Amino acid sequence: MASPQGVPRGFDRRSLNTRLLLGYAAIVALIFVGLYQFDQIMASIYAYAYGSFPVIEGTSLEFNRWLVVVLNIVLVGLFLGLVPLRVKGSWKAHGTYMGFMVSLFAEMYGFPLTVYLLSSATYPVSPLFSGYVWRVGQLVGSPLVIIGIVLIYKGWKEIVFLRGTALVTQGIYSVVRHPQYLGFLLVTLGQFIVWPTIPTAILWPVLVLLYYRQAKREEAMLAETFGQQFHAWASKTPMFLPKIRLPHGSKPVSP
Repeated sequence: MASPQGVPRGFDRRSLNTRLLLGYAAIVALIFVGLYQFDQIMASIYAYAYGSFPVIEGTSLEFNRWLVVVLNIVLVGLFLGLVPLRVKGSWKAHGTYMGFMVSLFAEMYGFPLTVYLLSSATYPVSPLFSGYVWRVGQLVGSPLVIIGIVLIYKGWKEIVFLRGTALVTQGIYSVVRHPQYLGFLLVTLGQFIVWPTIPTAILWPVLVLLYYRQAKREEAMLAETFGQQFHAWASKTPMFLPKIRLPHGSKPVSP
């Protein structure tokens, strides 16, 4: 039930090298995203430690950085397009994910439509929004993004060489059945918490529904292919939310 070790038999070496190169490029993109989120956490901690919030909340928001928008979209598109999938055909969900990110980056660095609508009287200064982002958003949302990135990487690592010949149940797949989809949802949820916008508030529930439906379609195909192996694994492994095992104290001994 485990994935094949090393390079699968019959695997073309040139194809392998290309896939590894592109996979490493996707990992580099993930690292950049993760480092940026970590920097956001540290910036908020610094602001709390040194009382910088009055200055932050009274400063004009900086936008019209469209080059940054494009670079972020390229990074997201890179790792999204190169993440290996167990079953092909999930591009409807991935397309919505990409739409979520494009909308987010366009408002975060391009034109802040949501901020403008909510605080047009004080724009480009928005004390309530800036205060929320620094006091709450970055401290709550950025860790979720980092956890999501780790899940995507761990799922990628287990199936990078898989070509539909084995059912992967080891590693992160022994904790949840769809770690990559859970990772995508956590990344988007975290980004939404960091920088909430009207379009992303609409898109995120749609994204949850699409990834859930995609996961069910994949599981139907896996059940047809692997039969009892799949059912035995699915019966003890949650789809998205890992089981929380609470430690049991020792039973008191009767005198």
